Amino acid sequence: MSWKTDYEGTDELKYFTELTQVPRPSRHLDRIREYLVDFAKAHGLEYEIDEAGNVLIRRKGTSGKTIVLQGHIDIVATVTPGHSFDFVNSPLDVYIENGWMHARNTTLGADDGGGLALMLCALTDPGMASADLECLFTVDEEIGLIGAARMKENWVSGKYLINLDNEDVNEITIGSAGSTDIEAAFGYSRKEDSGKFYRLDIEGLRGGHSAIEIDKKRGNAILLAAGFMKKLKGVRIASFTGGSAPNVIPMTSSVVFSVPAGYDIGPIFEQYSSDCILTMDEPGFVMSLVGSDSQDTWSAQDTGDYLDAILTCPNGAMDTDEYGVKTSSNIGVVEDTCKVIIKPRSSDIVVLRELVSKIRAIFQNAGADVPVPEIFPAWRESEDCHLVKKAVEIYKEYFGRNPIVTITHGGLESSTIKDKCPGMEAIAIGPTIHGAHTPDECMDLRTLTEMKGYLFELIRELSSE
Repeated sequence: MSWKTDYEGTDELKYFTELTQVPRPSRHLDRIREYLVDFAKAHGLEYEIDEAGNVLIRRKGTSGKTIVLQGHIDIVATVTPGHSFDFVNSPLDVYIENGWMHARNTTLGADDGGGLALMLCALTDPGMASADLECLFTVDEEIGLIGAARMKENWVSGKYLINLDNEDVNEITIGSAGSTDIEAAFGYSRKEDSGKFYRLDIEGLRGGHSAIEIDKKRGNAILLAAGFMKKLKGVRIASFTGGSAPNVIPMTSSVVFSVPAGYDIGPIFEQYSSDCILTMDEPGFVMSLVGSDSQDTWSAQDTGDYLDAILTCPNGAMDTDEYGVKTSSNIGVVEDTCKVIIKPRSSDIVVLRELVSKIRAIFQNAGADVPVPEIFPAWRESEDCHLVKKAVEIYKEYFGRNPIVTITHGGLESSTIKDKCPGMEAIAIGPTIHGAHTPDECMDLRTLTEMKGYLFELIRELSSE
């Protein structure tokens, strides 16, 4: 193991491990804010908290050239099907295997805990004493870039923004897709039903980040359940739940429904489940059907309209370019309150607006209330800008190889922060993370150490110019 990858006993491992013990799912961030404030006080650093709950920690140096580092403090709270976990109050159960850190049966929070750990290192490392740093810790990125969107203009002063929310040590990201969350709420009433009741459960799907894995033939548990029910005559929904977050491909869904008494749906179920296995790359897929107790249900018309809207809504990768997926949509959540949440993305803002309009129209025509969502812009830095050229140059010197300069289909806060700080240049980098937003999430600790070394070299170079 080289000096660049020997992570044992390092500050980055210490800080990342500490962060896994601080509960911080989106919307529940008081503990992590307290941790950051205590950290700033313990190291004699200036800090501010804005009205949105973002935390800004400053380290004054001698260079006179401020560099902004940025990451988000919330994590996606996803658990292995069949298990439960209290993300609001419980530390993660983490372990290291072959240089990778994992969490047992939950997401790890490496997205964006890895970036946060690097920021804490930069704020405390004696070798960074000359650098003027502003470290911006934003809230609720995973549910809509909320902290970045509500940050006041020019709160940070540096010309260069280094976002630490990338997931591949081999990459320097210079752009990201625009995105939004569309919420469609149906006002259906329920009535007593004398039909035959069943419960359909779909489990075992791999899920994944709705930007990174959207083109990987992952099954969407919501669509699979809706597709089965659409094949049934006279079906009426009693309850329908599925998915965990708009930016996660749904791994599970559950539906209680009725069909007319005497209607044999067994052969339809067997054929449908067999067909699903053949069309997906999902070795753990399980689809089960059992009898259920009677409940009040939606009307057959309302059920049909609801299913039609879900099945007509664009889902999956829709367009690509030289960087990969360009436009996509993910039907991420259905709630038992008759709400559907969809996350469309595109690196082309015109295409994104058109896609949003199309999705809203589909659900409005089915009778849903669909508010106009806030659209977060796409971002693309010029490869000729100074920060990008310097980042590539230092990468080659440090790693001895060329980086992959890319644009991610995921959403990064760089776009929103740049809008609030005119003239700012930005890149995104980070350690290697696999399975973000799923219980399979893990981080290569060797790349966390590598990324710290590269980040420090880049900061020193930018500060000395």
